[in-house]
Amino acid sequence: MSRILIVQGHPDRHRGHLCHALAQAYADGAHGGGHSVELLEPARLSFPLLSSRDEWEHGTLPPQLAGAQEAIRAAEHLVFFYPLWLRASDPCDRPWLGAPRA
Repeated sequence: MSRILIVQGHPDRHRGHLCHALAQAYADGAHGGGHSVELLEPARLSFPLLSSRDEWEHGTLPPQLAGAQEAIRAAEHLVFFYPLWLRASDPCDRPWLGAPRA
């Protein structure tokens, strides 16, 4: 049994988008296979965005992201779902993934 963290990165908090459906289908299949699954939706978190290189290099992790950081550490598998706008991860995910790491 694996510990799986699904990061559903669509910036719209309301369900009903393809990313939400894909993440749910993956979670259902993983549960059905006996795996432990946690879902994380950065769009539902409230945290300050990085605003400078100094914050990136010397900043501290916002307390709102401590749970997300622990979920990433505990996961054996990470699965990301996000819209492929502009051939890159969504702007909402970039600052979340770029938050200083402790």
